[in-house]
Amino acid sequence: MKITKVEVFIVKIPTPKVASPNTKRYITEDYYINEGRRSCIYSDKVETIFIKVSTDEGIEGWGELLAPTNPEVAAAVIRGHLAPLVLGENPMATQYLWDKMLDTLRERGYTGGYLVDAMAGLDVAFWDIKGKAFGLPVYMLLGGQYRDKLRSYCSSVPGRTTEERLESVDRIMEDGYDAIKIHTFGKGKTADLELLSAIRRKYDSSQLDLMLDGHGKYTHSEAFSLGRALGELDLLFFETPLTFEDIKGHRKLADAIDTAIAVGEPLRTIYTFRDWITEGALEVAQPDLGRNGITEMMRIAHLAEAHHLSFAPHLSVHQAVGVAASVHVSAAISNFLIFEYQPNSLRASEQYSSASFKLEQGAIKVPNDPGLGVEINELELRKFVTEYVEIKA
Repeated sequence: MKITKVEVFIVKIPTPKVASPNTKRYITEDYYINEGRRSCIYSDKVETIFIKVSTDEGIEGWGELLAPTNPEVAAAVIRGHLAPLVLGENPMATQYLWDKMLDTLRERGYTGGYLVDAMAGLDVAFWDIKGKAFGLPVYMLLGGQYRDKLRSYCSSVPGRTTEERLESVDRIMEDGYDAIKIHTFGKGKTADLELLSAIRRKYDSSQLDLMLDGHGKYTHSEAFSLGRALGELDLLFFETPLTFEDIKGHRKLADAIDTAIAVGEPLRTIYTFRDWITEGALEVAQPDLGRNGITEMMRIAHLAEAHHLSFAPHLSVHQAVGVAASVHVSAAISNFLIFEYQPNSLRASEQYSSASFKLEQGAIKVPNDPGLGVEINELELRKFVTEYVEIKA
């Protein structure tokens, strides 16, 4: 089997406005930051890249990479570098192709960022092809199925005030979830602690698991004092409380507080995860499928397992293909903890895709279709495509 064509679809989907803190500052028509400490850049649209890989045997696979802003950059990497590199190769050789792609820019220091994001999208498509070729769900090719359901948590609780967010928590629990993650938006530890305490007063830990995502915004003193309070509130984990580069700070924090430290969103390969894990700077590994791909994500999961750490995949604005790939990896590893679920982003892709995984009462039912179990209606997809590229052998 040989790869004959790679197609790249940049997708941007308009979304309805939702209640959010009054801290947005637009730097372009679509992109904004939240005023305050260390804000990431965000888009008003759901932005992603889908990749379709065709073969000489007529089997096609779909991949998705995480591209929440400026997807044109990763698309350029695929068009000018990665797609020409893999044309004519056997897509079944997933580990070989991953290493081949990474090797091409290692000498120049590019072993992360947009390069690996782009690699991840191709890698997912290769696994989709492999599953379809063998007539098996991807998780069976990854070693087998540990579980048929994935306990999930609702990521983010909308609302401007504590009262509005408490109402959102009520609705989320009515939908069947028993775990929720709160995101800080840089208002400081006091506001975050007040919200978490209000939720915990209403729902104890036997009813609801809580997590807090710090997005790297807290100072050391804030993180340590807040972290000690989180132990009293019995949180499941404290995600990236300090600057993303601060390995030693996270290690000291992990040693000082009872709540597990979770890190992984900004990390790309086993080499960066190795440094964090061997330093003792994380206790829950959170690789992101859209930045790691299936091949590397499995290696990260096994690396975490060898160090007796839990695995909780990070998901952001992924759509059906990215979520499905994360489902297959989560089903195929022994150290799975909990699955991040973003209802709004996934709902956007229902306009042009159908997925065989299902969310039922706060848990994802693992599918058994060959490949990833996602069908894309290209005619409907193209209504949201802002740029299309085709690379042929």
